[in-house]
Amino acid sequence: MAVFCTKCGAQNDDFAQLCAQCQATLPVIGGRATYQSDYQVPFQTGYEPIQPPAPIYGQGLNSDLQKMGADKRIMAGILGIVVGGFGIHKFILGYQREGLIMLLVSVLSCFTLAGVMHVIGIVEGIIYLTKSDEDFVRTYIQGHKGWL
Repeated sequence: MAVFCTKCGAQNDDFAQLCAQCQATLPVIGGRATYQSDYQVPFQTGYEPIQPPAPIYGQGLNSDLQKMGADKRIMAGILGIVVGGFGIHKFILGYQREGLIMLLVSVLSCFTLAGVMHVIGIVEGIIYLTKSDEDFVRTYIQGHKGWL
């Protein structure tokens, strides 16, 4: 019967007392004493799964996202599609500079560029409505992505 080392796992001769690889004392097999003083527990990786943080992945996911601003997603998306040329959807999200730019471009150009601003608003509204609450909060509330 082959004897395997408990430290390195190397295979040794049947009646060897020391490992040929690491010189550790081998386990006793057969009629010899069964006590070994330097027995080492087999290697364990120490892997323990990490629990996800409770506020993001817990029971209160929807309420936490609503507190962070996900409730503005639908309103901003609809306003972007309907009256996107005036930048009202930007004001809803707290982007005053971007909203003012869209409003002034539309008004100061005597509404000749309002169509361009409206197309931008439609695209942004569709983007808002197609994102999940978590993506919307991460991108537009926490990340402050002002355009598209």
